[in-house]
Amino acid sequence: MSKAAMVIAGVAIGTVAGRYLLLLLWRFRVRDSRSLRVVVPFSTASALGVAGGVLGTTWDVLPIWALFIALVGVSTVDLFHYRIPNAIVFPTVAVLLVLMTLISMLRNHPGAIGQAVAAAGFYGVIMSVLHVISGGSLGLGDVKLALPIGLVLGWVASGYGESLLAVFLAFVLASFFGATMGLTVWGMRKWGNEVLPDPLADPDNPRPTVFPFAPCIAVAAAAMVLAIPVTS
Repeated sequence: MSKAAMVIAGVAIGTVAGRYLLLLLWRFRVRDSRSLRVVVPFSTASALGVAGGVLGTTWDVLPIWALFIALVGVSTVDLFHYRIPNAIVFPTVAVLLVLMTLISMLRNHPGAIGQAVAAAGFYGVIMSVLHVISGGSLGLGDVKLALPIGLVLGWVASGYGESLLAVFLAFVLASFFGATMGLTVWGMRKWGNEVLPDPLADPDNPRPTVFPFAPCIAVAAAAMVLAIPVTS
């Protein structure tokens, strides 16, 4: 298949996946709206279409598609409820490991799995350290989200060195996006504009600097996942 065909396939699969993802999001009590019914399928279709265009015809695109669908899901839930559901993260990890194992067996390249697991562990350690240093401001959900992202970053990279570098750069990029988003949310709250209501906030003990970090992690991860094949 040509890259154009892979783009079309990605958009088609992403649109269908986005429709089914909406059903899952409603189970997590994400508020239904016309905009949500458009944004979620559009996001998955766009992400999968771009990935298909960048990677072309290769089995490697399957784990990336699975990750991107999950990232849209966890980002949406986090924006509404300030939490990242295990019911999305852990099944995604399982699906990724199965896909990567099968593809590695087809290619007779079992070392790719070790590289992916090492990258996932590295990202998990980075986020765990930040969770401790921040006193819990960086949630455990963010720590767990690092696992599927690390798996895919390690999967698409060439060698252990590149995979660990990709993880580190994804973290740096996520931190930049997070700092930008955090300052924006804090500034708007200071001026009385609550753009992202915190459902976990205590009225007697507000948390003006708390914001959903998963979208920042997701965008940074997607950027790095797509950048590696382009620069390799």
